[in-house]
Amino acid sequence: MNERIAVLGAGTMGRGIAQVAAQAGHRVRLYDPQPAALEQALASIRSDLEKALEKGRLQGSVEEVLQRVQPVTDPAECAEADWVIEAVPEVLELKQELLGRLSQLNPTNLLATNTSTLSVSAIAAKVTNPARLLGLHFFNPAQRMKLVEVIPGLQTAPEGVEKALRLMQAWGKEPVTVSDSPGFLVNRVARPFYGEALRLHAEGVSKEAIDWVLKGLGFPMGPFELMDLIGLDVNFAASQSVYQGFYGEGRYRPHPLQYQRVVAGMLGRKTGQGWYSYPPGPPAMPPSPSPSDTAPLPFILGPNAIAQALRDRLRHSENLEEAAFVLDCRVKLERKQDLPQHLPVVSLVWGHSASRAQAEFPARALAGFSLVPPLGDTSIVELYAPLSGPNRALELAQTYFQAHGLRTLRLPDQPGGVGFRILALLINEAVSALAEGVAPPADLDRAMRLGTGYPRGPLEWAELIWLKPLLRALEGLSEELGERCRPHPLLQRVVAAGLERFDFQRVSPQGAQP
Repeated sequence: MNERIAVLGAGTMGRGIAQVAAQAGHRVRLYDPQPAALEQALASIRSDLEKALEKGRLQGSVEEVLQRVQPVTDPAECAEADWVIEAVPEVLELKQELLGRLSQLNPTNLLATNTSTLSVSAIAAKVTNPARLLGLHFFNPAQRMKLVEVIPGLQTAPEGVEKALRLMQAWGKEPVTVSDSPGFLVNRVARPFYGEALRLHAEGVSKEAIDWVLKGLGFPMGPFELMDLIGLDVNFAASQSVYQGFYGEGRYRPHPLQYQRVVAGMLGRKTGQGWYSYPPGPPAMPPSPSPSDTAPLPFILGPNAIAQALRDRLRHSENLEEAAFVLDCRVKLERKQDLPQHLPVVSLVWGHSASRAQAEFPARALAGFSLVPPLGDTSIVELYAPLSGPNRALELAQTYFQAHGLRTLRLPDQPGGVGFRILALLINEAVSALAEGVAPPADLDRAMRLGTGYPRGPLEWAELIWLKPLLRALEGLSEELGERCRPHPLLQRVVAAGLERFDFQRVSPQGAQP
């Protein structure tokens, strides 16, 4: 392998990219104007390589890899590289100036920017022959994360994209080609994971409960724990960039709670204080209750995936007359007009709050619950009393779910609950990205799994919980919560067409006939 690599910037991402290239056998020039930054970068690379060697994950010796990395303080020394990969701070003018200068020194090599949110086309505007510049968005830590978003700008030549894909595959990465739009794919689709969590917290749900519910769904970390790991300043900057890139689109608006902590210097683990204090960090998830055979049995209503999952996993009454209460898994309130008058009702709140349901059926003891399939040992059942207060339905629900060994949390009444609401808006954002051609369905799901550690891709998850109930839930949420929850028109069309998956055949546009 004889391609020469230059990496501009010796920060966390730059040093990680340089290490990946060196481990793949390339000679690498690592540029930074600060000698101290280069020294720190080489020390960090050495330490990481030594750890890899101890675990048997390094081919060759530490010294062999390090000898391929040459630190330089003059960017002109990078001009002869076959690939120049920029990884300097997220400042458009800085990236334009540095890559523009390098492009003048060598008019033929390939240029890449590691930007996470800035427009690749805007960066290319200051480059000589912009057809040779594209985005290579690595994820932190670059030496371990498999995903790389390959982002062609408006003028990027197709052959450059092909070379980038081959290079990333040779480096052991899993590249996904995505379009040059604000936030690209992963940073854009992930915004509701943070933004909606912040809104829920502002509305009275504890950060611990939100983190526990999301981890119960299979996410490696909850939103607040993850913001602390990333850095609240880094996460806030990404939110601002996407919000500005979409010209103030409301659903991307950063939240004042996060800004407040950023300006206070409470940036997460790196400062010892973010949403949590370090140590000790986030509290452990509550223990699972002991199962019992004495729980009151419900009659489960609903034809959807969550109703089927509950019937498959939990004991229930097959006869409405013998049931202690009704577990209504139907999404739309209008569907619930046939509820029996004499039984307490525990209503799925995917598309409405418990209080909204109580207003429709004031004569009944009614509570809300939320649970997202697939059900597993870590699943947490969210329970909601209407604002009028707890009642027998809430007590029955808690007793029932705990008797099956499921954790329960009583939370302030919220439309959609916590887990489903965040997931539904993640899915809706993924559908928006799909509609805009940011990436095809399989690549979109793969990128979200690889780039964020999500247990499954958002489109895959939508299909698992069924598209029609998801659409009806978003319609209900938009009535109570507003425009940000409005279902994307593509989801409406897919459901209207009777489809259950997103891998439908797209029709290529045809040019006008002469």
